[in-house]
Amino acid sequence: MGDLRIEVWDATGNKRQVVEVPPDAPVNRLIAVLIERMNLPRHSPDGQMLSYKFHHKRSGKQLLDTDSLQVAGVQEGDILRLQPEITAGAERPRERRHPSGGQSVSRCRGR
Repeated sequence: MGDLRIEVWDATGNKRQVVEVPPDAPVNRLIAVLIERMNLPRHSPDGQMLSYKFHHKRSGKQLLDTDSLQVAGVQEGDILRLQPEITAGAERPRERRHPSGGQSVSRCRGR
């Protein structure tokens, strides 16, 4: 069986990618590649780690990470939406106080 041509949207529907993917690839591997390719955030605005899940537009179901697209019933031309979820218990980026006692600095380099 050849690759499936599907459309992947971000949660807002503003970023869309048409991709050709192997139907037997695990969903979690596809998500990892697409997060990079679509330049989606890995952290929420308050620093919480995000994970993503596929939501299948046609069926309205969330796809399991360990399933393949084929097992999940995804067909040629289907739309999958990448929905972010906050990862419970994930550490926030560490903050440190500026030596002068001023504002906190998070993930910044230089001045």
